[in-house]
Amino acid sequence: MRDYEKLGAFYLGRRYDLAANRVASDEPLLYDAKDLCTHAVIVGMTGSGKTGLAVSVLEEAAIDGIAVIAVELSGDVGNFLLN
Repeated sequence: MRDYEKLGAFYLGRRYDLAANRVASDEPLLYDAKDLCTHAVIVGMTGSGKTGLAVSVLEEAAIDGIAVIAVELSGDVGNFLLN
């Protein structure tokens, strides 16, 4: 089993080098579920990947059985959940 497929490890993708415009490492970028014990905020400019990150985190939280209350004004995440 790969490390990012176990419970408690949120797979977010791979590190990316903006200056070189390429993936910086083949090592997966993981987030520990224990760090999500209170609140999280995702901010950024239009097109920066906020919704993609939010969807990834919400999917991983659902897999691990972690309850989520998401407040999001554009409706993108809510529309995703309807699918």
